[in-house]
Amino acid sequence: MKFLKVLFFTLAFSISAQGEMKEIVIDAFNYGYAPQEIVLQAGEKVKLTLTSSGGSHGLASKGLGFNLKAAENKSMSVEITPEKPGIYKAKCSVPCGSGHSDMSLNIIVK
Repeated sequence: MKFLKVLFFTLAFSISAQGEMKEIVIDAFNYGYAPQEIVLQAGEKVKLTLTSSGGSHGLASKGLGFNLKAAENKSMSVEITPEKPGIYKAKCSVPCGSGHSDMSLNIIVK
């Protein structure tokens, strides 16, 4: 019986490890993002989480179809599965001051 419990635990762990989704946390601040560039694999499901350490900011990519908004100390997440390789520009979608138009990052899908 002990053998079956160990076998079950091993199988359950293997299944959950395979099913885990990669999460990338992006911090927005006045007037930029950390990290400034993200590399993803085509066909891989990923969770993007936007946090803000300075005011309200957003992060939107038309090409990847998402628009996240985060207030200071509040986050927002989206799950995406990019299918087409390329370089996608993501920009701040919440007017946040004089450096707003410079807030962008690249999402590279390989």
